Amino acid sequence: MVVLAAALAGCSTSADSGSDGLASTPGPVPEGVEFRTPPAGTPAAPAFELPLLDGDVLDTAEQSAQRPIVLTFFESSCEPCRDQQQEINDVAAEFGDAVLFLGIAGSSEPDDVREYVSENDVAYPVGTDPGGEIWFQYGVDEPPLVVLVSRGGSLLRGWPGGIGGNDLREQIEELAVVPHS
Repeated sequence: MVVLAAALAGCSTSADSGSDGLASTPGPVPEGVEFRTPPAGTPAAPAFELPLLDGDVLDTAEQSAQRPIVLTFFESSCEPCRDQQQEINDVAAEFGDAVLFLGIAGSSEPDDVREYVSENDVAYPVGTDPGGEIWFQYGVDEPPLVVLVSRGGSLLRGWPGGIGGNDLREQIEELAVVPHS
């Protein structure tokens, strides 16, 4: 159990920032992580492929088959997004590769998104949705919006206006990942 807790608390080597400051796709799920089964009747989260700032393409259907996903919808000019970013970063670091955190910028220019990622020390994959298709699928009117998707791809919960780090951690543990002490 202590080894698992250390694995969850450690930063992911595969999602660490590269020389350009952009995170890559996550590594394998750490051994021993237990995931919660979503409640019956929970709707499927819309799956999509997102071109990342580092040039990779991330397939959420492939990723949710392995681990839960936290989607963070933001814009580079969004002050509430900036205000919440460090707390989200902290939670992302705690869960490492057990949970994929994924940033999705809407109409922000890629250079502005890169600047946001750098200024806010975002260490998880980030991509852009300039056409707004993904934002539309998730009903994003304005950022921030944080969404929790289960392993297996069920839509567990969304927080228009964002969510604080402690509350996000509690919700991930209550709905998606069995905590270990």
